[in-house]
Amino acid sequence: MFQALSSKIISGFISLSMLLLSSYEGNRAAFAELTASFLGDKIFIKTELVHAFENDFEEIFKSGQRIDIFFNIELKNQSVVIHENEFKHSVVFNPLSQFFTIGLEEQNISTTTDSYQELIDIISKVEYQYEGEELNEVNISIKSFLKKIRLQSINKEYDMMMLWKFKKPSIKKICRKGEDEN
Repeated sequence: MFQALSSKIISGFISLSMLLLSSYEGNRAAFAELTASFLGDKIFIKTELVHAFENDFEEIFKSGQRIDIFFNIELKNQSVVIHENEFKHSVVFNPLSQFFTIGLEEQNISTTTDSYQELIDIISKVEYQYEGEELNEVNISIKSFLKKIRLQSINKEYDMMMLWKFKKPSIKKICRKGEDEN
């Protein structure tokens, strides 16, 4: 009963926010600095989303529905694509326990927290590892996006990209062995 009531209240809030587009700001989601470390035939890539989960995201995450943040990564050696992958970070809130369950697909990690700030810190970080051929230089591209969700309590679909002003944050960088390594 609590979950249904909570879902209806949150869905109503989301609906109201999304219907009042004229006053809705949206977030300026972007990626911070991208770094890469090389070790033999492995590349360790790190970056993070910034300004992505401000404004109405706390209420959306607390809706109890699974919210996915998608990432696309592409690695090129000169102009040849050597690796492509899509992965996601998932969030599900349990209103009874007041805990967020978080899944980081690229790291094969699942964790929980009761802190919204810790949730944002965890889902914003991208730590990707590629193992293949040994490279001295790689062109790395990462994009992030959100898909539409259906708010079950009011049976309506919303485009989550509206919260990012319909702009997919992306970053590109050419990384050379020895330059960005920590």
